[in-house]
Amino acid sequence: MNDVIVLDNPILKSILSDLREKSTKSTDFRRSLRVAGNLMTYEIVGRECSTKERPVTTVFEEMKGETLRERILQIIVMRAGLPFTEGGSRLLDEVESQRDIGVVDARRIEKGGLDMEIEISSFKVPEVKDDSIVIIYDPMVATASTIVEVVSRLEHKERAKKIIVCSILSTPYGIKKLREHFGKELQIYTLTIDTGANDGLDENGYIVPGLGDCGDRAFGTY
Repeated sequence: MNDVIVLDNPILKSILSDLREKSTKSTDFRRSLRVAGNLMTYEIVGRECSTKERPVTTVFEEMKGETLRERILQIIVMRAGLPFTEGGSRLLDEVESQRDIGVVDARRIEKGGLDMEIEISSFKVPEVKDDSIVIIYDPMVATASTIVEVVSRLEHKERAKKIIVCSILSTPYGIKKLREHFGKELQIYTLTIDTGANDGLDENGYIVPGLGDCGDRAFGTY
């Protein structure tokens, strides 16, 4: 797992504990997801992006400034990915970065076992532009079946400078699956790698110790 970047930030560690706590209310849970998405996007952009020159006029004279070089494609994996991505979007809005946003509505079809099917009812994602940084926001990389399906459907993914998975929790099982399908093509950022039960998963494919169903906790069970 040495190629997975586990962000070691005290604020993010505190947020992770709040998300794990079962008594955290939905409103607080969504807020924590937004803050996590904001800070994780800050970390990712700082490590993966570069800058180009832009003119700046100060009070006294003109000078050379900088702005983000790469175009960013943010992909929201619904449901829980919505507030998670929103935090990152707010940050990118502040710096007026070039970016596109895609939305994927996916759900697991649970039939027992870990190799479950993924039903994608909507895949509204712009094609990858030349030298883009693609960030896929999925709070839970459990079996990684959803990520595999999303990346496989990306148009012109070979154009990307890098494809990044941004997650709150990951498992050894999910990381191994991503490596089997894409090798080092993907970069994974996460707050922790859970190793409970069998490679981080119980018999139903839920992360252990995890934080429960992220979508249900953010929006309610339905």
